[in-house]
Amino acid sequence: MSNFDEKLNKHIDKVISIQNSEREKMLTLEELKEVDLSLGVTEEEWEQMMQKADNELKLAQNHFYYKNFKDAYSTAESAASINPHLTQAIILMADSALKIYETEDDEDFLIKAEKHAKEVLRMAPAENRAIEILALLNKYKTKEKAQKNKILKIAAIAAGIIIATLSIIFLSPEKEKKVDETVKFELIDAEEAVNAKWAQVENIISRRDKIIPQLFSLIDSEDAEINNLKNEIETLKKKINESSSDEQINLQAELQSKYQTLTNLISSKNNSSNIKTVLIQIEGSYNRIAVEGKRYNDAVKNYNILVKKKAEDFPEFKIKPYFKGN
Repeated sequence: MSNFDEKLNKHIDKVISIQNSEREKMLTLEELKEVDLSLGVTEEEWEQMMQKADNELKLAQNHFYYKNFKDAYSTAESAASINPHLTQAIILMADSALKIYETEDDEDFLIKAEKHAKEVLRMAPAENRAIEILALLNKYKTKEKAQKNKILKIAAIAAGIIIATLSIIFLSPEKEKKVDETVKFELIDAEEAVNAKWAQVENIISRRDKIIPQLFSLIDSEDAEINNLKNEIETLKKKINESSSDEQINLQAELQSKYQTLTNLISSKNNSSNIKTVLIQIEGSYNRIAVEGKRYNDAVKNYNILVKKKAEDFPEFKIKPYFKGN
C-alpha cells in the first residue's frame, strides 16, 4: 500500500469516526483539512483526495445512468466517505437506495434512502431532490401500512371462512371427491404468469447479447484464455437453440455464469476507457437479468406450490425449473 493510500484510509476512518460520534455538527471541509494537515497530509495530497472523491462521484453517476443501482450506491458512498460535504454524492446515495427499494422491495434501502435524504436537507435545506425523495418515501410508507392493514383484515376473514368450512366438512356426510375446475383455471393463470415473467428475462438477455459483440471488438483476439471461454459460450448457445423451453432456462443460467466469468476476466486484463464503458453497460444488463430472474422465480414458486398441491387432480401441469443465473 502506498503512502498516499495509507493517508487516504486514515482520512476516511476519521470521517467515519466523526459521522458516528455524538457530535451534532459535522466539521467543515476547512476544519477537516486542518485535521488532515496536522496528521501529516500535504496540500497536494489533500487536493488529490478531493479529486478522487469527484472521480468516484462521476463513476457513480455513470453506474446510475446504466441502472447499476447497487454499484452507484457503493461508489457514491465511497465519494462521500472522502468528502462528506459532497452533497451530490449523498443525493445519489438516496436516489440509488430508492431505486433498489423500488426494484427489489428491500426495506433496508428504504430506510437508507430516508436517512441520506434527511442528511442532505441538514446540509442544504432547499435541496429539492431530497424533498422529493422524502415525499415519495412517505407515499410508499402510507401505501405499505394500508396494505398491511388490508392483509390483516383478509387474514381474519379467511380464518373465519376456514373455521366455517371445516365445521361443514366434519358435520356433513362424506361425499365422493369432485375435481374443482376453478383450481385448473388458477393453474392456467399461474402458468401464464410464469411464461410472461420468463419472456421478460429473455428480453433483457437479448439486450445483453447485443452489447457483448461490442466488447469482443475491443479486446485482444489473441488471448487464449479469453478465446477458450468464447468457444465454450458459442457451444452453449448452440445447445440452447436445440433444447426444449424448460431445458433452455437451466442452460441460460449457465450461459449467464459464463458471460460473467468472461467479463470479469476481460476487466482484470484491460484498463481501456472504451472497454470500461461497455462493461458498465453489460453490468447493467446483468443487474436487470437478476431482478427479472427473481420476479420469474417468485412466479415459479407460486405455480409450483399449486402444482404440488393439485398434482393428483391435474397431472398435465408439471413443475417448472427455477432460474439460477442471478
